[in-house]
Amino acid sequence: MNYRQLALALWMGAAAAAAQAEVSVSVGIGVPGWVYAPPAPIYLPPPQPTYLVPRPVYVPRPVVVLPPPAYAPRWRGDDEDEWKHENKRYWKEQKKAYKHWRRERDDHDD
Repeated sequence: MNYRQLALALWMGAAAAAAQAEVSVSVGIGVPGWVYAPPAPIYLPPPQPTYLVPRPVYVPRPVVVLPPPAYAPRWRGDDEDEWKHENKRYWKEQKKAYKHWRRERDDHDD
């Protein structure tokens, strides 16, 4: 017996056994390997627009260089002390004159 005939007989026997068990057997002819099917496309709504706000620009304040101040050569308390003393003396005299005037006026009322 030939190998082809033997293979055909075995295949037919297996097919007959599968037919009685209600199982379908098929022989695929082609290149063995994986079957690739591209995935179905998914449509999404477009993304929300993104607004880019520019960063604030801080400009430094201009540098102003002033000339050094001109001071008069004198001591701090010279004039102030004199004016305080004069002012105190003036009001002391005014108070004395007012008291004297009141005394004279009161004496004439009696």
